[in-house]
Amino acid sequence: MKILWQLDIVRYEIRVTGILLFAIPLLFAAGLAVLAEFLQIGHVSQPFINDVLLAGLEACLPLTSGIIAATVATQDPAIELQLTLPLPYRSTTFLRLALLLIWTALIALLSTLALHLALPSVLPTSLAEEQLIWSAPLLWFTAVGTILALLMRNRSTSSAILGCLWVMQLVFHGYFLATVWTRPWFLFTTLYAPDISFWLANRIELILTSVIVFIATWFYLRNSEWRFFGEEDK
Repeated sequence: MKILWQLDIVRYEIRVTGILLFAIPLLFAAGLAVLAEFLQIGHVSQPFINDVLLAGLEACLPLTSGIIAATVATQDPAIELQLTLPLPYRSTTFLRLALLLIWTALIALLSTLALHLALPSVLPTSLAEEQLIWSAPLLWFTAVGTILALLMRNRSTSSAILGCLWVMQLVFHGYFLATVWTRPWFLFTTLYAPDISFWLANRIELILTSVIVFIATWFYLRNSEWRFFGEEDK
């Protein structure tokens, strides 16, 4: 009975969060596959196709997850009711984030396995390390997108900041790779320098940063009234 009750909670939170948010990562993966097929049909060079697919996994899907997380953190049609329930609001928020994160990670994992089997030249690492290509930036964007949305109480502003960080790292990737203090939070190491000596350290540092940000978010949500009175983005 307890398991059925927990499943009911999960189904309810999925409905409240919105099926569309869960569909976005799946549509993104499908669109990326279709784009790669069109490039193949158009006889585009294989290295370019590899870069497109790698960028989709390491750069585009994580950014999408961050924007979705910002939406989940600031959008709740029943916020007044949520704040009166015995279950802490932060538990509800983290449950929704976890569901979306697990779903997006599953799609990324299946995509990675498909590329490993069909186009092994796309991913320049071992099968185990391939999971760090997408998981590190995915966790980072999700964590940072969540706390930015809560601090600014506006998902549009937080999404814009995420987009600026994303563009800045893509444009100035040379600087981020060459400067010691920026290396731990450079998100696209695989795309630009897959063989660099600190690749694994970079992935681990991004994951640890994400954990710290999630912990900070958890403590921030201890005062759930901040979430209600500061809401600006409708």
